[in-house]
Amino acid sequence: MFNKPYLLKGKHATYIRFLSAQTKVNDKNAKGAFVVRTAVEIYKTAPLIGLGYNRKSPEDTQSNDSYTIFGDAVIGHQADLDFAFRLVMLADNSTELSSDDKIDRAFRQDEQPKKSDENLELFHQFMRGGLEWLYEHFTDGATTKVDYLEKVYEVVSLYKEDFSIGD
Repeated sequence: MFNKPYLLKGKHATYIRFLSAQTKVNDKNAKGAFVVRTAVEIYKTAPLIGLGYNRKSPEDTQSNDSYTIFGDAVIGHQADLDFAFRLVMLADNSTELSSDDKIDRAFRQDEQPKKSDENLELFHQFMRGGLEWLYEHFTDGATTKVDYLEKVYEVVSLYKEDFSIGD
């Protein structure tokens, strides 16, 4: 499933470029928070944030911006992406699926092209929602490297508190 490049469009391309430190490596003049090492790391984490905060977002077609996460990066993180995908499919409550149907969706529909495409789109909706959540938090009053580092602490603390991690 995660064996080819992934193309983000519109505002989501802008957001991932803003958050990924790889952007600064590729363009020394780029402006952004650069708080996550690579875009593929955002790609595998953002769906879980979107799921946790029940944030989904459709693909943005209003802007011409685009960002490709190359196939070798996606394939290099395939196991993590598969794991995140299965978690999203199991935990999503946006549909009226039974537990058995969620298990089917997570593990048994990969070889059914129509169902697989629908499930992957749901995963990507949560990924885009999580990406928006991250972008909103890192652009809220932060402008300097120190500000962005403080935002990392705030975001991690907020996530920990919201989901009672470590208690």
